[in-house]
Amino acid sequence: MRSSQTARDKPPRRPHGTGDDPFSLENLPQDDKEDKACQLEGIHPDKFNGDHSQTTRFLATFNRFMLMNYRADIAKDLIMHSIYFLSLLEGPKCEGWVDAADRWLCHVVEDPSMIPCQSNAWKELKKRFKEAFSDYAEQERAQDELKKLKMKNNNLDEYLATFETQALRADIDMNDHTNLRTFALSLPQLLADACIKMENPETYEQWRATVQ
Repeated sequence: MRSSQTARDKPPRRPHGTGDDPFSLENLPQDDKEDKACQLEGIHPDKFNGDHSQTTRFLATFNRFMLMNYRADIAKDLIMHSIYFLSLLEGPKCEGWVDAADRWLCHVVEDPSMIPCQSNAWKELKKRFKEAFSDYAEQERAQDELKKLKMKNNNLDEYLATFETQALRADIDMNDHTNLRTFALSLPQLLADACIKMENPETYEQWRATVQ
């Protein structure tokens, strides 16, 4: 027996796939697809209150959350992406900056040529945010830690995790020539020499893959 009129009127869903996963997003009714495209899943980032010591952590958490939702409309549309970011900033330390950022975004929508070539609204907004709220004392401390860092006891995983954490705190471009040199000098010399001989890596990802 069917329990409702809705159940009688709706045709049954039929899988189009095969194997262990017969259903996919493409198999959903159109309304369900649209809902999936609009929803953000997972734990939303905590609000940012203007504490400079939390700037790097907040940005990293936000970027990770949006990457997890990369298929959502709000993640793909960079204006919506930017507006959502601004909605997470609150408190007296942020209000003035958020108001100015709102006005800037409105101008960008009206005149996209305001954005430099090879950039976009989100990249520019993130750059402005970091300029306004970066903890430069933390960056300097992280840079000092990077210069002192050495790989110990052949523990490569620990070294990579520490290097990347400190580089993030220092707000360093991972592919910057100085950063790559710091990375190489922090390795045991025989290992660094072998990497250069084998692959002569030119980016951080190449260095990381070669040393592994």
